[in-house]
Amino acid sequence: MSNAILELKNVHVSYGNIEALKGVNVTINAGQVVCLIGANGAGKSTLLKSIVGLEPLTKGEVIFNGERITYTGGDSSAKKDRVFHSTDKIISRGISMAPEGRGIFPEMTVLENLEMGAFMLKDNALIKKRIEEKYEMFEILKDRRKQLAGSLSGGEQQMLSIARALMSAPRLLLLDEPALGLAPIIIQNIFQTISKISREDKVTIFLVEQNAKMALSISDKGYVLETGNIVLEDASKNLLENPKVKAAYLGE
Repeated sequence: MSNAILELKNVHVSYGNIEALKGVNVTINAGQVVCLIGANGAGKSTLLKSIVGLEPLTKGEVIFNGERITYTGGDSSAKKDRVFHSTDKIISRGISMAPEGRGIFPEMTVLENLEMGAFMLKDNALIKKRIEEKYEMFEILKDRRKQLAGSLSGGEQQMLSIARALMSAPRLLLLDEPALGLAPIIIQNIFQTISKISREDKVTIFLVEQNAKMALSISDKGYVLETGNIVLEDASKNLLENPKVKAAYLGE
């Protein structure tokens, strides 16, 4: 029996006449940390957005936990056979995302941002419990709970973005460039937290990151995306030693 929690099969995404993803295949097993590395413009963020329905597929399918959440079929397939779940329905099935640029609500407090992450929950006691759990995970957020999110430092905003994404208790967490624009010491802390979330909270993580060395060092498996195509797939420890990866992404 397959242990795959996420499968992307022949995924294509286009912006007008420009094909951003050209038949991408990705498999992520439950419990793994998997990273996707590549240059700017390779299509990494587009790939994450396609998983949660923010970018429509022109062809291909997305399977989560054994269920098709997006399916376009082949060129000749009938429209009635196609499947397109909305983003809120996809999230309700157990996927959450911390987007590139953090995506926090700057005019809301830290607490209000966390509450927004639980907007699908109706149990106030459960919401309060999860907020307290996030305060334990990110102690600085508890100290800043009444502060406007837009006034936080970059590292604090990234912590809030991840904490908010975890409020829905996802089985799969998508992280888009969590290290972007942060100081090295903050990056170290963020990646330590990502490892802890995977290890202790048993959340499967799909990580898009330009800091390839850091991403590969904490992940089990890696994919390399170039101009919309997966060009390499291997255990992360092997990609760290791959001469092509070293030359293109690790500065070696």
